[in-house]
Amino acid sequence: MQEEKIKGRESKKEKNTQFAERVAVWGRRLCVEALFLGGAYVFGEGRMLFGSAPLGIALLCGTRKHVPAILTGLLLSSLARPESAPIYILIYIAAAVIRLLSGLLVDDTGKDCQKSDAELPLRVRVLSEVRGVFTESIALRAASAALAAFALSLYRVIVGGFRFYDLLAALFCVAVAAAATVVFSVALDERARWSPLRLFSEGTLLFSIVWSADGISLLGLTLAPILAFTFSLCIARQRGVGEGIAAALLCGLAHSPLNAPAFVFAVLGYFFFYSMGRESAGVLFGSLCALLWSSYALGADSLLYTIPTLLISDVLFTLAEKFFFSHGEEQEEERETGVGVRSLDDLKYRDANDRFRGISDAFSSLSEMFYNLSDRFRRPGTLDLRRLCDSAFDRHCADCPNKTVCWGLEYSETLSTLNSLISALHTKGEVTKAAVGAPIDRRCARMEGILEEINRECARLTGEMLKNNRTEIFAMDYEGAAKIISDALEEDDGEYRFDPALERRIAEYLADAGVAFSGVTVYGNRRRRILVRGADIENAKVTPEVLRSDLGEMCSARLERPSFEVEHGVSSMVFSAGKKMRVLGAQNNISADGGISGDSVNLFTNKKDYFYALISDGMGAGREAALTSGLCSVFMEKMLRAGNRARTSLRMLNNMIRSRGADSTVECSSTIDLLELDLMTGVCTFIKSGAAPSFIIRGNVVRRMQAGTVPIGIICALDAKETSFSLMAGDTVVMVSDGVIESEGGGEWLVSFLSGVGEMTPDEIVYNICLRAGSHDGHDDCSAIALRIEAEE
Repeated sequence: MQEEKIKGRESKKEKNTQFAERVAVWGRRLCVEALFLGGAYVFGEGRMLFGSAPLGIALLCGTRKHVPAILTGLLLSSLARPESAPIYILIYIAAAVIRLLSGLLVDDTGKDCQKSDAELPLRVRVLSEVRGVFTESIALRAASAALAAFALSLYRVIVGGFRFYDLLAALFCVAVAAAATVVFSVALDERARWSPLRLFSEGTLLFSIVWSADGISLLGLTLAPILAFTFSLCIARQRGVGEGIAAALLCGLAHSPLNAPAFVFAVLGYFFFYSMGRESAGVLFGSLCALLWSSYALGADSLLYTIPTLLISDVLFTLAEKFFFSHGEEQEEERETGVGVRSLDDLKYRDANDRFRGISDAFSSLSEMFYNLSDRFRRPGTLDLRRLCDSAFDRHCADCPNKTVCWGLEYSETLSTLNSLISALHTKGEVTKAAVGAPIDRRCARMEGILEEINRECARLTGEMLKNNRTEIFAMDYEGAAKIISDALEEDDGEYRFDPALERRIAEYLADAGVAFSGVTVYGNRRRRILVRGADIENAKVTPEVLRSDLGEMCSARLERPSFEVEHGVSSMVFSAGKKMRVLGAQNNISADGGISGDSVNLFTNKKDYFYALISDGMGAGREAALTSGLCSVFMEKMLRAGNRARTSLRMLNNMIRSRGADSTVECSSTIDLLELDLMTGVCTFIKSGAAPSFIIRGNVVRRMQAGTVPIGIICALDAKETSFSLMAGDTVVMVSDGVIESEGGGEWLVSFLSGVGEMTPDEIVYNICLRAGSHDGHDDCSAIALRIEAEE
């Protein structure tokens, strides 16, 4: 009987393992299909001579597999050009149908080996034919592509009125479609042997996709250099430095021949450190090499788009290496060395962690560089000041009787005075007579007017430079991006850190409780997880509920009911820390005059079990105030839902509002009253920037939380104060806007009212607050939030 149970568990484990392996295989297949879909979209956007587009047809006809994904990508690219979408959609579908029919009806490839199967049942023969779809010969595929290109060209010729230009385009499109199909078919055939022809075909395919992507934008950046850098590093990583350099040259020629050495230097810089086992340093060093060449070849202005391009490429390459290149190598290493799953996952996590830390450091360095540039751009340069002084002297000295003396006999003395004025302007921002030599000051009766004009023009020029200077905004954006990555890595460090001491204690407890297991893994800090591998609780001395309670007490956390997972062929019982409390919330808002309210109120929870309550009060009134507060509310919700830290999100919001206000003729600022409640621990944090006080009611005691800070969008540095408090079940939290506090006697009535809200629901609390605050004449926009804290069952 016991043997039958063991065999049954092993059979179930084997089935679960097979299911997990199938899911992983299908996941990788979906990723590959998505890549082909994206590549087809890029080819569909590529336009060659005479505006023809034969590459998409060639890709569709040149592959044996991935035809549905490629067809979908081409159809999506057609929709991007509504004026010609119907004909392109029709041609692409027709090409796929032609391939289908030619493969089933015309092509005789492999039919000789099937003649002996004529006596097989009809169903079997039909299935055999279906498996042969899109496996026709290269000649038939080229013919299908030529036919589709001819149909497309014929449409252009007819619509264009049989112009000589369209006839040339037709010949070119048909020839290129057929030739490209032959070339692509070699590169896309997995069964083709490695040969110079295979390398030529792959190089052509690489050149074509980068060239086609040159007209596509991604987040405001051209897609071609992003793909070029990513492909160059991927090929160097997978096939070696020789083919990596060749790929870099091809990508460079396809995108920008002048900048082609940048891709080569990126490969060399990466491979130099990769050969020493320092892959993260290789990625950053390669990017730095490419950045230096681009700034040299294209000028310093190219940094504004080269830097984001390199950073996006580094992230894409890191993800590709993590999910594609290292998969087979880790499995082989595990088979050969017997390294445990936990060790491999730990090493992989640390490697990816190091790389993203490197990217964060790169953002920080860029931020520092742009801050330095911003400081330099705040004042005019020496050449601008010399031009300004020359213009002032020219206007005042044109009809002066002493001109021949100052600019002739005494030229050296005049030039020395001019240099002194420029030096004083550069260091002090203004000039006085102290910078003028005594002889020329006595001789020149117009010196006072010259100095006045120099100071006036210098102030005007400085003001224009400050108004047009956006370098500081770049610096703050990069600083915010670096902080987001750094915060995420810091949080991951705690959530994926193992606890060996607790593992030993739990293992001893499980052994005493009669639970059979093969190993215990405990990791995480706030979101604690316990994995009991090979767990068997049939003969345990305790119930599952007692087991959950005891383990939760050992971890100082409330554990959810266990789940069962299968990974790498091992079944595990998993306990995860759950939420300790939940929130019942309500909000209310009334405008000052019955129109648009300048307050925005928001309640939401993110996937990391943090609850947020936000009141944003736009300064001013009407639509502008509502727009500013609404922008703040949406921005903070998106950032916090994504798991970013509140203070980092506020810094980025402050930068965004300041940059928006620089181009606005009205006041652009807003208060921020943010509550962050950790549902796992019960710790509540109030973050206030110019906001009204908040209140915590426990029993009949009302605690007031306030901070003397300024709204965001006014000063460069974020002025926000944080106050933390541990909440308990039964507590009530109330947040209000300035309109409530200023409605009557500084809001003293509110404290008296809140002391008796223990029996009220959150909806009743906010309704009564806004009703009383809005009953006074001339009241401002009034907003209120009420939260009731309850224990999680």
